[in-house]
Amino acid sequence: MRNIIIALTMLLAALPVGAYQYVLTVANPLDNDVKDQPVVVRLDSLNGLKPKHRMRLAAFVDGKQVATQLDDMDRDGTPDELALTIDLKARESRGITLKTISKRQQAEFKPRVYADMIYKPDKKTMQYVTEMSSDSNNMYNRMHHHGVAFESEIMAYRLYFDNKQTVDMYGKKIPRLELEESLWYPTDEQLAQDYGDDILRVSGSVGLGTLKPWNGKKAVHYTDFSRRTQRIIAAGPVRTVCELELLGWKHDGIDTDITFRYILYAGHRDCIVEVRANTDIDNIVTGVQKVNNGIEGLYKGTNIVGCWGTDWPVNDTVKYAKETVGLGVYVPQKYVVKNVEDKVNNLLLLHYTKGEVMRYYITCYSMKERGTAVTNRDEFFEYLMRWRECITKQ
Repeated sequence: MRNIIIALTMLLAALPVGAYQYVLTVANPLDNDVKDQPVVVRLDSLNGLKPKHRMRLAAFVDGKQVATQLDDMDRDGTPDELALTIDLKARESRGITLKTISKRQQAEFKPRVYADMIYKPDKKTMQYVTEMSSDSNNMYNRMHHHGVAFESEIMAYRLYFDNKQTVDMYGKKIPRLELEESLWYPTDEQLAQDYGDDILRVSGSVGLGTLKPWNGKKAVHYTDFSRRTQRIIAAGPVRTVCELELLGWKHDGIDTDITFRYILYAGHRDCIVEVRANTDIDNIVTGVQKVNNGIEGLYKGTNIVGCWGTDWPVNDTVKYAKETVGLGVYVPQKYVVKNVEDKVNNLLLLHYTKGEVMRYYITCYSMKERGTAVTNRDEFFEYLMRWRECITKQ
């Protein structure tokens, strides 16, 4: 779910010099309770708040300070968004107070998300970085876990740093953060301690929700470009924000600069994808791969596609067991041209208009999870419908 801000009020009376206080109200329009509802406040909407005071902002619900983070989304050196999550009962409205406090008064909160990029200049060295770039397709094996990785307590994702740019997943048996210890590839000892691991062998497919060029018959890779960059913009405690930027991508006789932003909130298995580009783009698709050739179940809607299936997650079929997963992608109808598919993917053909922020959503269920609310194909496809409703009613 995205946040709904019903009212925002600035209160300055009876506050110390240089202090600011704002009250906003968020509401749940659904007939069911929601947990970890994302709330995002653009800091330039807070009248009177100077950039130098933004780092002093904290949030309070029912008088208690709650976890927030201040993110510099445009990377200009100044925070421009405040993010938090909140639980809401069906049709409930709740107030959130934002106010500037001293650094000493700011509480520390245990992170509920994590992100990392690990560069390997040689076989023995691992360097943690927040941004890496290349002008050729040579980074896949130079990055541990092959690109940026990020997680909530429920699900972990990685973005391949190569021409595929595929979104891949790591499923968990129990809710917790694991990537800092498992590094995507858990040891035998960690597996014995119920760590999760890779749940999907994406090969050359779209995996889960990768945006790919379409050649009229199938989804293909980004092979002709000037520069590719991955970066971590934010890494908790409330959300991770990771980017993949492609400059000088040559397609349909034009050059395009395109950025893919992936936003994952605490308590969420689903991830928001935002796409920005400096040209119109036709012949582009997203969707889900056909796990086990799609024979166990494909879902096709006018703006949502899914797959349910069981297959080997890696090439090692001795040490690892088959994994059963449900994959889903929802794209607002304004961007959708039609449903298409190729041999390995269940897809939506899209149109992007220059300058827009095209926002779509990806989600995954793993049968590795214990106590999951989804246990079979029909339940997963029903979940996809409820999930889309939660997004579209915002």
